[in-house]
Amino acid sequence: MAGLVACSNLSEKRTLLAAAGFKTIPATTPAQLAKLNSLKSGKVVPLVGKNGTVYVFADTARKALLAGNASQYEAYRKLKVSQQKIDEKLLDAQVNMDDNDWNAWGPLSGYGNGWSVASDPL
Repeated sequence: MAGLVACSNLSEKRTLLAAAGFKTIPATTPAQLAKLNSLKSGKVVPLVGKNGTVYVFADTARKALLAGNASQYEAYRKLKVSQQKIDEKLLDAQVNMDDNDWNAWGPLSGYGNGWSVASDPL
């Protein structure tokens, strides 16, 4: 199950980075692949160079680097917070639905609590 969550999070992270304006740069040479594989996987990390700071995400599965500047990184962070809030609201809604008061259904109110419902006469 943790593997599925990790895959989902990786896909979601790729989507958020692209939405924030990060550019995908394929690793095509052995030197690029070696550098890509040396970066921390699954994290956006800052790299400081002669032209300033660039934020990169090593996508080793797709043999690519996602790169963005400071404003794109800030946009990514805001999108990530928004997505977390949406995920929390969805979870809350699911929990509230599970705890819903089934008495509104009258004779069916015990359906989710192990009671059997009479078969349909039709």
